[in-house]
Amino acid sequence: MDNGYVIFYFIRIDYKIPNFLRGVLTLKKLLASKKKLFSMVGILSFAVISISSISFATSFTGGRSSANFNAYYDSSVSKNGYTGAYDTARSDWNAASGSVNIGKTTSTSGNPDRYYVGSTATSGLLGLTTPYKTTGGVAGVSDKWAYATVVIYHNQMQAYGMNSVQKTSNATHEVGHTLSQAHPSTSSSSVMKQGIQSIGVQAYDKQSLIAKWGN
Repeated sequence: MDNGYVIFYFIRIDYKIPNFLRGVLTLKKLLASKKKLFSMVGILSFAVISISSISFATSFTGGRSSANFNAYYDSSVSKNGYTGAYDTARSDWNAASGSVNIGKTTSTSGNPDRYYVGSTATSGLLGLTTPYKTTGGVAGVSDKWAYATVVIYHNQMQAYGMNSVQKTSNATHEVGHTLSQAHPSTSSSSVMKQGIQSIGVQAYDKQSLIAKWGN
């Protein structure tokens, strides 16, 4: 999957520690895990679309009808101390394009995205984004989305000793998925790459965002 992105019906977009990075972190028990980066259910067929000849086409074909929407923070966000991480993530993406504006709301009406902080027993799973269709049910990467839920996993970030900058980078990565940003295959710096990082939205990410939503 690293040489392109996959179009299929999927349950979730996972942000996991790649096997090579697990080795660097010397967490040998994670090397035994063969879990896929995307959890898939009921797949009948899929197609891999190469992006090797495209400089910044790393967006899903589907997504929301526009990049102007609100985000609702579940109480788990402030309870675990991640309000600032999500605020920075929104602000960073908003600054990357004049067509993007992720606001903040205290109401779940109107289909805002939902932000959470949780825990998981899945080693190396740092975050999870799940999009939903306008007609109900989990959406695919080529579907029109009504909203998405974002979860970043506090216990896994703690297990890896991630600092506040790295946790914010993780939140920024997940929020990027809600803007239809995929995992890129590039040598350029990108917050949408998998693994633990200490960066925000980069020039490559800005180009990809603008290619999807406009300047």
